[in-house]
Amino acid sequence: MQLSSITPKATLALCLAGASQAYADSVTDPISTFGVIASHNQYKLTVDDESDKERLNQGGLFYHFGNKLTGQEGFIYQAGIEGQYRDKDDVEYKSARADIDLGLRAALSTNNYVDVIVGGGYDWGRIEQDDVGPFDSNVKLTSKSPFAKAGLGYNYLTPDYTLRLEVGARYSINSEARLKVDGDSDSVDLKDKVNPYGELTVLWNKGINNLPISTSLYYTQTRYELDSNSAIAERSKLKQEQVGLRVGLAF
Repeated sequence: MQLSSITPKATLALCLAGASQAYADSVTDPISTFGVIASHNQYKLTVDDESDKERLNQGGLFYHFGNKLTGQEGFIYQAGIEGQYRDKDDVEYKSARADIDLGLRAALSTNNYVDVIVGGGYDWGRIEQDDVGPFDSNVKLTSKSPFAKAGLGYNYLTPDYTLRLEVGARYSINSEARLKVDGDSDSVDLKDKVNPYGELTVLWNKGINNLPISTSLYYTQTRYELDSNSAIAERSKLKQEQVGLRVGLAF
């Protein structure tokens, strides 16, 4: 066939087909996602079966990299880091998390996939309060918690979007809390705990100028108990529940 026999319409069709194929390939590759977090937190302190609750909104940033959302059959992975902050009256709330997930994915059908993941990471949180008590003390309470992680995932892939549902648990290991008052500090170990989580994510493949947009609604629960045989430790428990939304650009 001579080149002159290829019509302009055919040439355009070939170009579009090539672009479409390149885009289809790109959405299965590992991606970076950077964006913002908005969350609502509820803290429940229970002492002698009597509870007190406090609610707090926070905001922050996150970054993820991997193919856990876009990959098909085989090995999947994702590494991520996030941080949140809130300044309320004379109290500052800060939190951060870094984690990595590794897993295997199998196909149920052309568009449906299930996977099993394991992983680990590190949680950090701090509450700082000024002018506490009759001596206007400065108080810092810091928690540090390495964790292991296991979960189950389900992915539904289409040309326009990818939906992922993941549920699992984080298991805190050798957690520690440190209280610092006007320079004097003391540390106490926390019990290892199983903390459930769930997340529903949608990756909109054709977002702004074909730049994918990721939206995630998530829930996490974290329980803290002192690792001590004292009476006050046995009677006291703190539970944090967080519901949040992540919105980011994928590239």
